[in-house]
Amino acid sequence: MDEKAAWEDILQRMIALEASDLHAGPYQHVQMRLEGVLVPEEMVPTPSFLESFVQSIISKEAWESLCKHDVDFAWSYQERRFRGNVYRMQEGLGIALRLLPQHIPTPEELGMPEALQTIAAVRDGLALICGATGAGKTTTLAALIEVINQTRSAHIITLEDPIEYLFTPVRAFFSQREAGRDFSAFPDAVRSALREDPDILLIGEIRDRATMEAALMAATTGVLVLGTLHTRGAAQTALRVEGMFPPDVRDTVRAQFADVLIGIFSQRLLPRKGGGRVAIFEALSATTAVRNILRQGNYGQLASVMMSGAAQGMQTAEMAETALRARGLIG
Repeated sequence: MDEKAAWEDILQRMIALEASDLHAGPYQHVQMRLEGVLVPEEMVPTPSFLESFVQSIISKEAWESLCKHDVDFAWSYQERRFRGNVYRMQEGLGIALRLLPQHIPTPEELGMPEALQTIAAVRDGLALICGATGAGKTTTLAALIEVINQTRSAHIITLEDPIEYLFTPVRAFFSQREAGRDFSAFPDAVRSALREDPDILLIGEIRDRATMEAALMAATTGVLVLGTLHTRGAAQTALRVEGMFPPDVRDTVRAQFADVLIGIFSQRLLPRKGGGRVAIFEALSATTAVRNILRQGNYGQLASVMMSGAAQGMQTAEMAETALRARGLIG
């Protein structure tokens, strides 16, 4: 079997098995991630094959930029959508592909806590979805956006790198924009979006001070801002937001963050009994007590507030894990 046929066979089996990820690099066995575990394939691709494949699926501009940095992309194959990253490594190109779910799951299918589900009805403020790479943050945001699409007349602007889920308008009007193709920088795109009459603004990832500054500003203008951060837990997220700014403005930033925050929701995936994976969610809602803690920067107190805040829909990751274990969903 030649390389192209072997590669297509792997992609088809990836889809059939609903594998989450695929990794390929020169002179190494391709590996597929099944239920969180990497499984090697027989195929060992050559550098020339990988270069040819990458050139066939990314733009000319993206290909030319590979000499400077890695490239994120989205790609469709056999009616399934993939998110990918291509990067330079020893002896050639490396590829990481993630298979996106065939349909946008509902909040109930994700096991989303009530406090997070209610975000879909909120009209303004900032909600942050946090977790490590591969924790399902984008899928959680897509589920919330789809609820809004089904229930509200709203202009939804998404700023993504790359666009992962494609939405079909039902009640909402969508403006899905991709970094590198439709805009050059997230902070400028956020500011531009505010001139486009948005109701909901989704920021695919808040990576730096300028983007966070723009997100905080947007959240004060009557827009619901949804964003993601690569952090673990509410306390680390609040500390990360503050740490993006120089010390002389942090008091002001803490106050602004406390004023606009709706909630911080952190998630990770665990193996599900019987196969597959299940999400556990930490949920912090911006109650009066939480806002006071954020203003003062006493982030170590957030865990105790979550533990005592079940009536407000709050929970720690440990509480969520215990509940899933009691239901027999995890070991």
